[in-house]
Amino acid sequence: MANAASKGPSVRALTVLSVVALLCLWQLLSLVAGSNQANEHNVPNIVDIADSVKKFGYYWQGGLGVQSTETGGDLTWAGAGLGFAHNSLLTLMRMFAGLFLGTVVGVGLAVAISWSDLLRGMFALPAHLARMLPMLALLPLFALWFGSSDSGAIFFVAFATFVLIFALTLNAIDRTPPHFAQSARSLGASPLKTYLTVVVPSALPQLRSAFLLALGFGWSAVIAAEFLGQQHGLGQITNLAQYYGQTNILAMVALVVVAYAAISYAVARWLLNYLTRWAE
Repeated sequence: MANAASKGPSVRALTVLSVVALLCLWQLLSLVAGSNQANEHNVPNIVDIADSVKKFGYYWQGGLGVQSTETGGDLTWAGAGLGFAHNSLLTLMRMFAGLFLGTVVGVGLAVAISWSDLLRGMFALPAHLARMLPMLALLPLFALWFGSSDSGAIFFVAFATFVLIFALTLNAIDRTPPHFAQSARSLGASPLKTYLTVVVPSALPQLRSAFLLALGFGWSAVIAAEFLGQQHGLGQITNLAQYYGQTNILAMVALVVVAYAAISYAVARWLLNYLTRWAE
């Protein structure tokens, strides 16, 4: 059996083969799907996406020795790099500022409410109903309230992550084994001390998945917020690319966001596992 298994294709070879097959399928779909009115492939291929990188220079507003294309400057790689970095930094700032605000308020409010059985009973149902709100339908309201300011995007991300973190924190605290608190009380701890030093910390490991889920949701929220109400950012680039039918830029931005989300997910997972290593 071992010899037969060793003669079969290796996992690495199968992985390479699957990647090659996907690339060939991708290229075939690009040819079959045709082009739009802007003479761009409806399904951009690898070459289209590679060619779109330099077009980030169109989204540089000028400065640092590189003139904006809107004022007659040439499309250069330096402008592309600056346009990419500038818009990425704005999106990252809005994303993590909103995520931080939504997490702090969501966890803090859930911890405060869970202290009282009465309050927890009152807010449990509204918290879970809030998770069902159609966020994209609420986005125009944030655009009306805050206009194109950074605060509008930040608050939208904060609200989108808050409703998720708040509900999951309530659930995590509610699922804490009762004997944890009973043991602390039997040793003489006060109800408040038991709650803050035993119940709440024991719920933290369950919040790892909640935060990681909110992190992924936050990326979708920030792109949606920039799509409708911001002048700069990766979401606004997506908006303009969609308006002009530039499918290659749409695909490039999507790949960039996926890469940012994957990196942030890996870092957050490592950090959360390290902070809650005592629970392993």
